[in-house]
Amino acid sequence: MKNNYIMKKIFIVFSVLILIVFSGCKEESLIGPIDHDTQPPGPVVVKKVTPVPGGFDVVYDLPGDKDLLMVKAVYEIREGVQSDVRASYFTNEMQVLGFGDTLEHQVSLYAVDRSNNVSEPVTFSGHPLTPPVHMIAKTIKIVPDWGGAKYTWINTTKSPVAIMLVAPDTLGRMQVVHTVYTSVDSGAYSLRGYDTIPTHFYAIVRDHWDNLSDTVKPDTPGYTVVPWYEVRLDKTKFRLVSLDNDTKWDAWEGKPEFLWDDDFTTFGHTQGDHPNPQIITIDLGVKVILSRFKVYQRSHSQTFWAYTHGNPKKYDVYGSLTVPDQSGDLSQWPKLRETCVSWKPSGLPNGQNTDEDMQHFLEGDEYPITNLIPIRYFRFAVLETWDGAGFVDPCELTFWGNVLEEYNK
Repeated sequence: MKNNYIMKKIFIVFSVLILIVFSGCKEESLIGPIDHDTQPPGPVVVKKVTPVPGGFDVVYDLPGDKDLLMVKAVYEIREGVQSDVRASYFTNEMQVLGFGDTLEHQVSLYAVDRSNNVSEPVTFSGHPLTPPVHMIAKTIKIVPDWGGAKYTWINTTKSPVAIMLVAPDTLGRMQVVHTVYTSVDSGAYSLRGYDTIPTHFYAIVRDHWDNLSDTVKPDTPGYTVVPWYEVRLDKTKFRLVSLDNDTKWDAWEGKPEFLWDDDFTTFGHTQGDHPNPQIITIDLGVKVILSRFKVYQRSHSQTFWAYTHGNPKKYDVYGSLTVPDQSGDLSQWPKLRETCVSWKPSGLPNGQNTDEDMQHFLEGDEYPITNLIPIRYFRFAVLETWDGAGFVDPCELTFWGNVLEEYNK
């Protein structure tokens, strides 16, 4: 009897499981689109077309279909290359972009419903305004810089573009040696590492749709630029100098010499109980006319600290061939340039970083020296950090210039 009772319970449980499985299968078979028909929606009615750089702003009336999903624009940005853009039924306007010239182009608009039925097309034609790639290319300037050439440009439409920088490789062949991806209203970049001889430096602008500008060349005879002479300073010659108003840079695993060890995982770190400016003084070990220097934020291995924490945001720099006084009184030190401000391309609040912001973070903040005097001692005086922290913890300092005499061996 007991065995029969157990078998009966097993049979009941097994039967219930079978019912659940089949019920699940039956319910699953009901899953599908709620709306389904073969009736296409009515066409849109184009109300206004406004040419913009590289395209059109389009305003239209929607058809009255209750199952309308979206409006789709289909067009050729150039011969054989089709593109499309879509706008939901919540709006009655869209931007049609991607044209690389100002020739006449045709655009077809379709209404699409939830059953993927497509309306008859409504077509308009027009001439886009000058595309951003050509607008930006006309503003590019290429001029001599320390160890290479400096490129500057203006992007009034803030269009996302790639600025391809072209220069000769080791065999003299013109190549794209660096690409700057940008969407801010203006920018600059310097190619370095070139000899002080006439060199070709060019630029080409490319957009999201692979439209290209004409090649931009320097406005010089022969389209060449002669780089200014500089060398990267040898950091093994650097020594820490302690003046009375200098800050200690050895808190929280930091050390002052970590600021010139070429290791991007280390850092200098102040305690934070010293009033601003927080200062470090370095004996560069050479008599040099500095051309430029870079400040790297903490830290390449911990990028969540980019543009925040104790990373320096505003600082002054000073230099002298001798130490004027042990007191460190900054009024006795020549200022090497105007106040330096760390740059964040997007300008977004702390904690919000674009790809362009992170690229700049990894490349470091670079500043040219404008007071070109011979110096041996360099002072870095931090006035403000990115998040207002009382401590300062940069990652690395690097210098370039024209070395006139060596001291530290």
